[in-house]
Amino acid sequence: MRNGVEVDEEVIRVYVSRKLHPSALALGDLVPAEIDGVPTDVVEIGEMTALDVHPLAHVARVRPLAAGVSIGNWAITAGTLGWFFRDGKGQEMLGSNAHVFAEDPLAPSSGETRIVQPGRADGGAVPDDVVGTYHWHQPLAGSGCALSNALVGLLNGASALLGRRTRFQLTQGDRTRIDFAVAEPTVEYELKLVTAEEWDGFVGLGFAGSSQASFFCKAEHIEAAGWRPVDKAIEPATIGETIHKVGRTSEYTSGQVLDDSAFGRVSYGGLNFVEFDDVILTTPMLEAGDSGDSAWKTMTLAAD
Repeated sequence: MRNGVEVDEEVIRVYVSRKLHPSALALGDLVPAEIDGVPTDVVEIGEMTALDVHPLAHVARVRPLAAGVSIGNWAITAGTLGWFFRDGKGQEMLGSNAHVFAEDPLAPSSGETRIVQPGRADGGAVPDDVVGTYHWHQPLAGSGCALSNALVGLLNGASALLGRRTRFQLTQGDRTRIDFAVAEPTVEYELKLVTAEEWDGFVGLGFAGSSQASFFCKAEHIEAAGWRPVDKAIEPATIGETIHKVGRTSEYTSGQVLDDSAFGRVSYGGLNFVEFDDVILTTPMLEAGDSGDSAWKTMTLAAD
C-alpha cells in the first residue's frame, strides 16, 4: 500500500502495534528501507489480544447444539463454538480455541473439564447447561512476557552503555501455530452454523484481534494436529480474497485476507504473551467473545 493505494510491488511487510515517526525511535529500532534489495512496508495492526468477552449477541441456549454460539469452559467467560471435528479414529468432537475450552491454555491439560453452552458469562450454569467434556488442547508456548522483555531491555541497555556490540534476544523452540482445543459432546448436536444457510471451504479459527486487524489459525495446522472438520473441505486462504465467519458476539462478518502467512505476538492477559507463526491476518472481523469461530471461503446467510 502506498498513500492508501494498493500497488503491484513485492515487499517485506513488518507488522507493528503502532507506527511512530523515525525521530521518535532509536536508530537500532528503525526498520530499514530495504532488506537485501527488497523494499519494506511497515503496517500498523494494533495490539493483538486473545478476545475476552462482553455480554452481547448469540448467547441463547441452543439444543440441539450448533456452531456459532456462545460456549466455554466453566472456568472462563465465554467464546464461540467453531465447528465439529473428527480425529483419525472417527471420533467427533466440538472444536474451538484452547483459551475457550481449557482452563489455562498455556498448561498441558485442563483441571476444569466441564463445557457449558451458553458460556458462563452468558448465564450458562452447571449442571443444566453442560454440553461437553474437555478432551484435548494444543498447549500455547508462552514467550516474551513483560518481565522477560524488561530484563532483556536492561541487559541490552547496559551492553550499549559499555560500548559493546553484543545484544540479547528472547528465543523459543517450536513456533505456535494454532490456538485449538476439542471437547467431547454430551448432548445432541447438528452440523449447522447458526444464521447460515450454506457454507464451505474451512479456512481456520479466529483467535485474536485488535480494532485494526484479526488473526486466524490455519485449517492445515489443525489438520496436522490430527483433526479435520466434519463434512467440510479444507481450503487455503489467499491474499486479497474475502472470507466469512459467524461468531458469538459480532455474528456474521466478512473480511479481506491481508496476509496468508503472518508472524505475530498475542497477549493472553497479565504477563502472558504467545508468538504465533504462519497465521492468517485479515481486516477487522472479530470482537470480544468471537474467539473460536470458524472462517469459511463461501457463506450464504439464511433468510430471515
